[in-house]
Amino acid sequence: MDIFKIAAVAVLIASSTANAARFGGVEEVSAYLAPHYFQWEEFHQGEKLLREQGWLMAAGGVARINLVKAEAGSLVATGKAELFGGIADYDGQTQGPENLPVKTDVNYFGTREDIDLGWRISQQKVSMEPFFGFGARWWLRDLENSMTIDRAGMPVEVNGYTEDWRSFYLRLGGRLDVAVTDDWRIFTEGGAKYPFYTENVVEISGRDITIKPDGSWSAFAEVGARYKKLKFSTFYEGFRYDQSPGVLVGTNQFFQPTSKSDIFGLRLGWAFR
Repeated sequence: MDIFKIAAVAVLIASSTANAARFGGVEEVSAYLAPHYFQWEEFHQGEKLLREQGWLMAAGGVARINLVKAEAGSLVATGKAELFGGIADYDGQTQGPENLPVKTDVNYFGTREDIDLGWRISQQKVSMEPFFGFGARWWLRDLENSMTIDRAGMPVEVNGYTEDWRSFYLRLGGRLDVAVTDDWRIFTEGGAKYPFYTENVVEISGRDITIKPDGSWSAFAEVGARYKKLKFSTFYEGFRYDQSPGVLVGTNQFFQPTSKSDIFGLRLGWAFR
């Protein structure tokens, strides 16, 4: 995965948005890089089926626009666009009656877009902003071919496959911003999100099967600081999905097990405005 290409696209996104800064109301336009530790786990009837974990890289841009100013506060829109990718380690098992242990690599590539509306209330150097919004996350989960050993001690080839995920979610949360000095600001945000529509398209027996797991609430949080135009922060983001209804293919029924993802990372950014 070429992280420099990802970073270049993110900078182009932010730079294009920066052209809009000449219009009134644009408060911030920034671009960032975000190395993060990613973990994906699947469960069935309380048993852990697999774990994927490793470092991925993300790059993206953020824009904040003050839509309405009033004595009581301001209506603020915040948008974020991001590309991410990398390789994670897979530790799981084959599908079928034998459930043979398998280790391989998983290639990830995807995008996410968030847009929030918040009502900001400012008091001297402190501002608070409860917000709600929506987000979309698309990613490819590509498991590579590998080898394992069967119960008789013989080597067995295990074929990889690719999953095409799309998830749309609701975001609810709040932000806090404190101007420590003219040059330094600290900020934090946190909340919860709920995936209200998710689908996973995977090729099974030569045909594409769409599996639709139900969503479950999860948390997100970020804490950071800004010094002049430099921004840096740490963040956490979770995704939770319940087991999907089964899809019948021939005489076999396929489903997406209960799944969860935890992401811990850093963001290092530059504010053009």
